[in-house]
Amino acid sequence: MSTAPQTPARRQDAVGHQPHTLCLAALNQLVEPNDVTAAALLELMTPAELLALIRREDHVPQGLGLKLAEATGQQPAPNSAQDLHVALTRWRKRLPYANEHAALQTMQRLGGGLLTDQDPGWPAQLGDLGLGRPLCLWWRAAEPGNLAGDPARTVSIVGSRDASDYGNQVTFELARALGLQGFTIVSGGAYGIDAAAHRAALSLDGWDFPNPPTITILAGGADRLYPAGNHNLLEQVIARGALYSEVPPGITPTRFRFLNRNRLIAAFSRLTIVTEARHRSGALNTASHAVELGRDVAAVPGSVFSPNSAGTHRLIRSGAAELISSPAEASELLGIAPDAPAGTASAEPGDPRQRPVDGLPVEVGMLYDVLSFTKPMSPDEISARSGVTILQTLRGLSTLQGRGLAVRNDAGWKLVRS
Repeated sequence: MSTAPQTPARRQDAVGHQPHTLCLAALNQLVEPNDVTAAALLELMTPAELLALIRREDHVPQGLGLKLAEATGQQPAPNSAQDLHVALTRWRKRLPYANEHAALQTMQRLGGGLLTDQDPGWPAQLGDLGLGRPLCLWWRAAEPGNLAGDPARTVSIVGSRDASDYGNQVTFELARALGLQGFTIVSGGAYGIDAAAHRAALSLDGWDFPNPPTITILAGGADRLYPAGNHNLLEQVIARGALYSEVPPGITPTRFRFLNRNRLIAAFSRLTIVTEARHRSGALNTASHAVELGRDVAAVPGSVFSPNSAGTHRLIRSGAAELISSPAEASELLGIAPDAPAGTASAEPGDPRQRPVDGLPVEVGMLYDVLSFTKPMSPDEISARSGVTILQTLRGLSTLQGRGLAVRNDAGWKLVRS
C-alpha cells in the first residue's frame, strides 16, 4: 500500500513534536471530548492561547464570556457546564495530572502518535460535527499511510454486543461484501457486531486499495486495547488498518465516553449500518448521530420475536433507516452495481479486475476467498475460516466444483487454476 507523504510519524521522528501538536496534546488531557465550550473558544483563539489561559489560575478575561455566547449562539446559565468560569475551573483541576510529553512518548513507543487538523491524514469529514469535532486523534497503525483514507469509501457497521448467530452472520456477509468492493469498515472494536465487522474486513487477503480495510475507534486510550477479549483482533486492526481514540493514553472507557465516541463512528462514514440492536442499544445512538449529520443510515430486519432486533425495527419503523436485507441492497445505497468487481461502479466485459465468482451468491465468493490453490481444506475448516454455515459451505463448494473453480480429493478441497 502506498504511503502518504510526510506521515505524522515521520515528521515527529525527524524534527520533534511541533508546537501545535504539543498544545493539542496538552489540551486533550484537560478537556473531555465533545466539550462545546472548548471548541467555541478555539474559534476565538489559537490552541496555544487557550492553553495559556487555562494555565493562568483564577483568571477569567473580561468580555470573553460574551464572545463565547455569540460563538455558541446561546447564553449559558450561571454555574452551568457551558459557563466560561465553570469550564475554566474544571479544566484547571486537571493541570496537576497532565503530561503531554509522556502521552506522546507512550504512543510513539507503541508505534503510533497524535493526528491533528494540520496533518495530511486528518479525516476532514469530522469537521461536519461542528463544535462537537475532536481536538485531535491518537492513532496506532503499522502503516501510517492508512491514516489517509477516503471518506467516500467508508462504511460504519455497528450493533449489539450480545449478538446472536444471525446478527454475526449477517454482519460478516455485509462487511465482507462491502470490503470486496473496496470499502473501509469502521466500528468500535467491541464484542458482538463490532468484532464480526472487523473480522470480516480482515478476512480479505490481497487488499490493494489506497484506503485501509478496517478502522477501529476506541472509547478509551489507544494504549489499552479494550475489551481485553478482543486484544488479538485489535492487534490485527493495527497491523492492517488503523485504530483511533480521541482521549489520551491511559484513559479508561466509561459510559459517557462510549456515547461520545459514537458520534465519531457516525461522522467517519458516508453510510452507517445497524445489523442487530436491542431497543436501548448504543448502536441506536450512533445511528442518531448519523441522521443528524445527514449521513445515510440502514438497518437489517430480524425476527419479530427477537429482542436483539427490536432496535433495528424501531429505526426502520421511524423512517430513520433504510431497510436492507442483502449485500446487494447495501451496495445499491452506496451507488455501486451489485455485481461490479471490487472498487468499481461497473465493469466492461473482459475487465481483468473481474473475479471468477462475480455474479454468484456472496457466500460462494466468501468460500472462494478462503480456499487455497495448494493446501486442501476440509469443509469444517472452510466454514470456520469463511464464517459461512456448514450447510451453505457444502452447497457453495458444489457450485464452485460445477464451475470448475474448485476440486475435491482425499485431503480436502482446493482451488483449480484457470
